[in-house]
Amino acid sequence: MKRRLPTILAILSLPAGLLGYGVGAFLVRAILPEAADGIVMLFVPVLVAGLFMAPCLVPFLDRKAKADLAAQEAAGAPATNQAAEAEGPPKR
Repeated sequence: MKRRLPTILAILSLPAGLLGYGVGAFLVRAILPEAADGIVMLFVPVLVAGLFMAPCLVPFLDRKAKADLAAQEAAGAPATNQAAEAEGPPKR
């Protein structure tokens, strides 16, 4: 189950984003009723939706990043620029 949890959370991020968008739209209408037609009505709910989705997407993206780093190390490519730093400044 532990290996599937990030995938399940990534799938649940869409409903979480929809919920967050609804909450954000409700808050904008409640706090600023005159801004219902403005650009605030577009961006604030999208920001709130992103905040709702982030905790669900982070474990999935972290697992993908770790897999990419492992693939780089297996291919023999340095994961960081430590090899170039060990050699010193470039020679002309």
